[in-house]
Amino acid sequence: MVNIKWFGHSMWKIRDENVSIIIDPFTDIGYKIPQNESSNILLISHSHFDHNNISIIKGNPTIIKDEGKFNVSGVDIQTFSVWHDENQGAERGENLLIKFILSEKSFLHCGDLGHDLENDLVEKIGKIDVLFIPVGGHFTIDARAAKKLVDKINPVIVFPMHYKTPVLDFPIAKKEEYLNLVDNVKEYSTNQIDLEEKDFSKSRTIILSYE
Repeated sequence: MVNIKWFGHSMWKIRDENVSIIIDPFTDIGYKIPQNESSNILLISHSHFDHNNISIIKGNPTIIKDEGKFNVSGVDIQTFSVWHDENQGAERGENLLIKFILSEKSFLHCGDLGHDLENDLVEKIGKIDVLFIPVGGHFTIDARAAKKLVDKINPVIVFPMHYKTPVLDFPIAKKEEYLNLVDNVKEYSTNQIDLEEKDFSKSRTIILSYE
């Protein structure tokens, strides 16, 4: 079993019975800032303020924010350097795609991906069971580009992220722009769910609520 928790924006906590991983903690952008969250591993996709508030995470985690292959607490992690925009970083710099294996499932967090991925990179990334992908546009890929990439990667479960909500005053689109393009959407009124083996039997898009 793997527990997935969404704090808002692109910040997630993924854990099993052995290891906890937090990705892209934000600063004061409107969402409630977590006060007592700890992890074994802290993954940072890029250095912008809404993704790298390292100081709020307790537990003295191992921090990964560079490209490479890593193994931390038995978790295999690989990061891939891409761009935050469509002009090879000229507008917003670099970004990391972050892949890791937990409880025999493969996860990919796209950070603030700003462009389509070449097929050879998609092949290099390999099989993905769970995909966290930005859909709001403006700073990242938009809904249509996200849908195109989801079709390329072909994950089992998709968690859209980095979209407009009532507490986030960013000039980006709401989640509906993406949800209108996909089938098999499941929305939850909670900010976390448990995924068991049976949950990987069919493809779907999952929307969680933030605290």
